[in-house]
Amino acid sequence: MTNYSKILTKVVRISSLLTLSLSSIQAHAQLDKSKTYIVGTEATYAPYEYLNAKGELEGFDIDLVNYICKEIGIKCQVVNQSFEGLIPNLNYKKIDLAIAGFHPTKNRIKVVSFSDEYLPKTPNYYVVYKPAGFSSAQELKTVGTQIGTSQAAYLEQKTSYKVVKYDTNDLAYLDLAAKRIDAYLLDATVAKQTLAANSNFALLQPAVNDDIFGLSGPAIAVKKGNKDLLAAINQAIAKAKSSGYIEQLKAKYKID
Repeated sequence: MTNYSKILTKVVRISSLLTLSLSSIQAHAQLDKSKTYIVGTEATYAPYEYLNAKGELEGFDIDLVNYICKEIGIKCQVVNQSFEGLIPNLNYKKIDLAIAGFHPTKNRIKVVSFSDEYLPKTPNYYVVYKPAGFSSAQELKTVGTQIGTSQAAYLEQKTSYKVVKYDTNDLAYLDLAAKRIDAYLLDATVAKQTLAANSNFALLQPAVNDDIFGLSGPAIAVKKGNKDLLAAINQAIAKAKSSGYIEQLKAKYKID
């Protein structure tokens, strides 16, 4: 490489960094720093979000969104609500952003905007109750899912199972242990945490993969048109990745 080429390469890199920094500054400048931004989540989805022994919100997503809000320079309040209500509440401006192990899907991106992914996409698994004796998905008849999830869409559109929908995962686990459902379909990260807390549960192999579960890994949702907030969130996610903070959270919450 000639000296001229080296200089040109450095100029391009510096220009790109300046453009990135300028766009970040502009996005941050457009945000209303006087308001409290309401963050919606649904706290029965460990390790992403859950209630600890004190009844406080905890989890990977909770730590990440607090980091993002601090990085952006805005005050945030995280509120626990139904998963099904997150997108409507964004569009009715009852919340400003939503984080809940949320995967962008073809239907969701039509009504809200999503940030860049903050974790890679993972497969899904059928969680079963060991004493029930199921060894393959072909043996299942009744499968549970949470209302409003991509798992619910998959079961309804691409299987012939009888589908039982639940407001929260915790309610489904009770029915699974009572043999009122044969299995419960979950994201791999959540499924593995569920097994760690319930020794009588097991995963059916193989994993379930389909585009209906999401176009990418989990991301943060905002109301369509909220470009400044979305740009600021993406900048903060990029920094969380480059600084190693995402890896720290993965280790803390035992995410592969």
